Amino acid sequence: MTEKGGALFGYTDLYGGYDGGQAQYVRVPYADYGPRIVPDHLTDEQVLFLTDIFPTGYSGIDWGEVKGGETVAIFGSGPVGIMAAKSAWLRGAARVVVVDTLQYRLEKAKATAHCETILWDNDAKDVVAQIRDMTGGRGADVCVEAVGFEPDRNLIDRAKAVINLEKGSPKVLEACMSAVRRGGIVSVLGVYPTTYDNFPIGQFFDKGIILKGGQAPAHKHIDTLLNYVAEGKVQLDDIITHRLPLTEVSHAYDIFKRRVDDCVKVVLDPWK
Repeated sequence: MTEKGGALFGYTDLYGGYDGGQAQYVRVPYADYGPRIVPDHLTDEQVLFLTDIFPTGYSGIDWGEVKGGETVAIFGSGPVGIMAAKSAWLRGAARVVVVDTLQYRLEKAKATAHCETILWDNDAKDVVAQIRDMTGGRGADVCVEAVGFEPDRNLIDRAKAVINLEKGSPKVLEACMSAVRRGGIVSVLGVYPTTYDNFPIGQFFDKGIILKGGQAPAHKHIDTLLNYVAEGKVQLDDIITHRLPLTEVSHAYDIFKRRVDDCVKVVLDPWK
């Protein structure tokens, strides 16, 4: 395990061997390090996403070195992508654009993160062209990859992965590298567990792209982000689309995986 990152709940021996965290009671190693005192005026749902997706989305913007005035393009309008969009505004971005293949998720991003949106309709070149048109031909200053190795794929993409003995596809990361400006930064929040043939290293070199990614350092940002929430500078619970008891966890995973019922974020309550 010396070559692996930090331990994660629910990843078996791949990352630490700890059991998953969706249960009434969970054993938490180093539990004295993580807890924070939550102000009395905040509800559980208002601070719930400080434990994962908000620090993750914020990390993508922090890695992007957003200081103010940038155009930020975020690929992926799931919970992490929306949190990245909210974080971009907190860091002073001038323009935030979110890309996704599902219109209902883009509508959620627009409603909760007040961003511009682009629908990816199986054509990465069209998405890149739209981002270039929006930026005077330059490309985005920062692109955040919030999808990972399991994007929507056609039959040709799937066949290529089988031939190359690969898992999933890096197509979204490649789109980010095309959409970012020369000398820009690509932040990778999506998970990539394997190697890929034909990675565009020539483009990476030619454009002088800065590429950053990995597991988000949640503890690095947690106190800053808690203050943002406590001071009312950001709202997190507006991304919730479903609230279900823990006994319906299988249904929750099913509707999220199949992308039905306009599901973006499910909250499970173990006490219902």
